[in-house]
Amino acid sequence: MERACIHAPAAGASLLIFLPAILCPLVFALLLSAAPAAGATVPQAASAAGREMDRQMEARFGRKPGEGAAGTLSLSVTTPVNINDLDDANPLARQMQEEAMRWFVRAGYDVQEIRKGADVLFEPLKGEQLLTRREKLVDDKSIQTDALLVGTYVVTPDNVRFNFRVVRAVGRDILAMSTVTLPMNREIAFLTRRTGPGGALAPAPIEPTVVTLLP
Repeated sequence: MERACIHAPAAGASLLIFLPAILCPLVFALLLSAAPAAGATVPQAASAAGREMDRQMEARFGRKPGEGAAGTLSLSVTTPVNINDLDDANPLARQMQEEAMRWFVRAGYDVQEIRKGADVLFEPLKGEQLLTRREKLVDDKSIQTDALLVGTYVVTPDNVRFNFRVVRAVGRDILAMSTVTLPMNREIAFLTRRTGPGGALAPAPIEPTVVTLLP
């Protein structure tokens, strides 16, 4: 059988460790699986955060491994906000909210919709709407839920990092936390643009189409 050698210096001597060569590809594969996916999408990032928080609450509530924490509490999902301005949220944050709701609903959680309007709103050219962010149109402003999923995000030139946590509605107990990072690409850059009145996206930055290289 082929063998691979790893030399590890210790106390002035070299410790010689022999490993079967077949283990090397296995170790390499495990390292790759532990590394975050470089091309993670918004649904993948939200799902990863949901799974991690579910496992944490599973242990906290004494559930069996793999059983999950669904059924232990009701949950309302809020929009992640800019960590530097808690009154600001971009379209990417709102999409992350939607994807997080999707994951927890599919996992069996009792997820409550906090944006439900009191009545169906008929708007010309827009159709019928029930969801709203207008405070005066919200069905119930006092949300009856056991816990809230809240989050913050920060945008850098290379990525967008989201920090999520599940917080009890009564008290300040944090039941679970998770952090996910989305690499910056054209789609993520588009979704991180600021919105103006009525949710209109700010103009996209003008990018040069011709680059001149000077000698």
